[in-house]
Amino acid sequence: MASHSSIVGGSTAARLLNCPGSYQATLALPKSADISSEYADEGTAMHDVMTRIFRTRAAAESRGLTPDAYVFNPFLEARKWKGQHFYDRVLTQAHLDEMIEPALVHLAVLEKEWGGGFRVMGVELRVAFPGIPGSFGTCDLVLVNEQVVLHVDWKFGQGVGVKAVYTDREGSTVNAQLLYYAAGAKATIKGLYKGKSSIPVLAIIQPRSDTPLTHVGISRKELTWFVEDLQKAVVYALDRDPVRSKGEHCRFAPCKVDCPLWTNAVLDLTAIGKPPANNTPNKVVTPYGEYLSKSKVLVDVLAMFSKEVNDQLHAYLEAGGLVPGWRLKAKTKQRQWVDDLVVDKALTKLGFEIDEIYDSKLVTFAKADATARKRGVKIPDHLRVAPATTETTVTSTDDPAPVVDRIGAAEAFKTALKAIAAK
Repeated sequence: MASHSSIVGGSTAARLLNCPGSYQATLALPKSADISSEYADEGTAMHDVMTRIFRTRAAAESRGLTPDAYVFNPFLEARKWKGQHFYDRVLTQAHLDEMIEPALVHLAVLEKEWGGGFRVMGVELRVAFPGIPGSFGTCDLVLVNEQVVLHVDWKFGQGVGVKAVYTDREGSTVNAQLLYYAAGAKATIKGLYKGKSSIPVLAIIQPRSDTPLTHVGISRKELTWFVEDLQKAVVYALDRDPVRSKGEHCRFAPCKVDCPLWTNAVLDLTAIGKPPANNTPNKVVTPYGEYLSKSKVLVDVLAMFSKEVNDQLHAYLEAGGLVPGWRLKAKTKQRQWVDDLVVDKALTKLGFEIDEIYDSKLVTFAKADATARKRGVKIPDHLRVAPATTETTVTSTDDPAPVVDRIGAAEAFKTALKAIAAK
């Protein structure tokens, strides 16, 4: 993936809009604070694979060949490259099964949902953001048909899920990174939005997340508003004392390591005091419930803050810095087999049976779904169901998932027992 501009790029647009002070704060940090993780490197490699696939598709389309005619098959293309180097690693079958092929399946679903008949307009397309000198970014994929301009961003991370639209108690917010790329593409590719019927569609495809495909259609007016808002945010960011604010936009911000809005959370832990003595669950808000609410907010803040400090500490030491009380050591790697055939022969010689050497199991749904699509069949819905569960997990009150009422369930159980005893 190409680097972004220093003032604002797609990945920092939301941060700058919400916290203009983050720009100067980040500039003040040492270069080692700009950390590239293993997950980021893996994502770069997978982006390179997708880039080759869609440049191949674009070349086929330029010759009058289309995916609909099955002349171009992205799955077969990707498999040809197994064993080849992309960025810093070799493309493996696991990469194809877990990331590349599921991403292609979700893209096919997306194209069909928005009318089909798409052709490639841009792959890893460098775009300039309007009205902000030196501001640019890279669009992963731009597809067009007669009515839609489809902007697709690949995400190959396994941790934090990224969505095209976020919803909270204040309403819905379109992903600022997607808006940035779409506005840049509109300004860079002349005639991209020819005709009044063309609408922008923004999509995130993240194969390893709980929601691997999210997308939204917007108006061109929304792109105009976003451009105006970001231009104003840049002016504020370059001011003498720009405002800083704390929120979800800080998740990947290195400047939170010395931001008082984050460091003060450590002091808040002492200010919160001891937990109230009475911790009996109740259907009304109690002092203990209030205590848990405040504590949960603080520990989530500290977890994010702790990760940033640890990452920057490691990067600073790797760059040759000295940190009192801390040093580097060799990372312990899990041992692995030297070679399948060598191990097979050695274990067989030791008396192992074949089923004691090899495991066999069903392929993942994503891999089976990719195969089904190539064969032109559909896997029946009844073959894949969510197992029943009595387990719960904690989420915010904004989550649209159904509420589990443990106290209500307990009361209902007691009532049922009384009814049985009365018979």
